[in-house]
Amino acid sequence: MLSVGKRFNVSSSYLARVCTHLNVPRPARGYWAKLAVGKAPPRPNLPEVQPGEEISWEPNGGIPDVSHAPSNMAKKSDTPRKGKATTRHTATEHALLANTRALFLVGRLTHRGDYLKPAKRLLPDLQVTKTTLDVALEFANQFFLALERRGHRVTFASVGEQITRPPVDTRDKPDKTHSYNNFWSPARNTVLYLNGTPIGITILELTESTKMRYVNGKYVHEVDYVAPKSTRGLVDHWTSTQDIPSGRLCLQLYASYYDTKWSRQWKETRSGDFVKKLTSLVREVEDCQEDAASTIKLGKEHAEAEKFRYEAMRRKWKEDEEEKRRLNALKESYTELDALIEASEKRDRLERFIAKIEREVADLDEHDMKRLQELINEARQLLGNDSTIENFMNWRFPRERI
Repeated sequence: MLSVGKRFNVSSSYLARVCTHLNVPRPARGYWAKLAVGKAPPRPNLPEVQPGEEISWEPNGGIPDVSHAPSNMAKKSDTPRKGKATTRHTATEHALLANTRALFLVGRLTHRGDYLKPAKRLLPDLQVTKTTLDVALEFANQFFLALERRGHRVTFASVGEQITRPPVDTRDKPDKTHSYNNFWSPARNTVLYLNGTPIGITILELTESTKMRYVNGKYVHEVDYVAPKSTRGLVDHWTSTQDIPSGRLCLQLYASYYDTKWSRQWKETRSGDFVKKLTSLVREVEDCQEDAASTIKLGKEHAEAEKFRYEAMRRKWKEDEEEKRRLNALKESYTELDALIEASEKRDRLERFIAKIEREVADLDEHDMKRLQELINEARQLLGNDSTIENFMNWRFPRERI
């Protein structure tokens, strides 16, 4: 690692993280000592590239902090096969969800509904409250593991993945009005690769429109409000309808490619329904692959058409610019040449004029001759004494100006 790191001008520890991130096997501790005595293990082959995995890296381009993030890599023997079940994860916890609970609890809360806003952003896309966090993590874990047992892959989106997460709207029955809340957004989307099709995943807690009563600085449910027995003293209260977290989860899948977008939602009728209906939910998700793939295909076709249109515009713009430069060069050359000719003709006319005067002033006295010579010198200086040949040699024709 030290030798190779010098070639890329990075440290050995940084290069080790690059290898981990790109799923490139590297010698374990003690390998070189074993190699020296002929006891080194055989060199492993590169594992097959899984959907969404990154296979390139540029120095100074930055890589995720893999020391604190769940690994997205699998061994070659664990590679899911299309259409076949796999036991890639033998543990009961999916790699993306390892040690995430504490990270969700460390952070701030949203302005409304007290949704969690973790300080670390390389986390699965969960939009839930503290009360529902454990339920959401349990469902996400079982859901991700079930998908991977079916031969699919759940991971963080690779750098440059063209998939845009739709705005988060937790309302159970959204209307045309906008829902304003400062939800957190992950650094990289959580993505399900369904037979190679990238589909984003967001798990959120639904809110219900609930009648609330504001009583002396805090809101309480209208059904739980108990009017005071005594009316003595000032009681500041009023009622309003607000979106309150319900404890029910919503699974949102989405796919996009530039201007084409697709999404679908599943909502719990009661808290815990997703876990009970996990098998049927997974199969319904698998049935979405064709729609999502069609959306991505259409987006790519639109992007290719837009790229072709843009390239045509660039070529037209370049041709127009070249024609503009050609015409400007032609105009500048003509103007400069015309100025050279005009200046030369003026100097010639001046010399003929001076010669005519000198022929007519033979009888002038010394004082007048001195005055005449002074006027001639000033006239020549006024038009300039530049060499016509030198000026013409400095002139540039149109092609030299482009």
